[in-house]
Amino acid sequence: MSLINATPSITVTTDLIRLELNGTTVMLEPDLSLSGLLVVNNIDVASVAIVVNDTVIPRSGWQHIQCQANDRINVFSAVAGG
Repeated sequence: MSLINATPSITVTTDLIRLELNGTTVMLEPDLSLSGLLVVNNIDVASVAIVVNDTVIPRSGWQHIQCQANDRINVFSAVAGG
């Protein structure tokens, strides 16, 4: 009995998308939701607001809205005080 030593050929091609997050250009996996964006960037969702291309996105839409190439996304944190 002989063993055949074969290394499978696996090609992984990932087309990243480029967008702006809080003024910084980032490259991300396509099909990432706004919720996923927060998770990937370790942003606590408890008291933030998200603005995409100058439009405030309600929290209820974060899981359903996908990040798109060239989006301008700003994540704001609520701060107490005056």
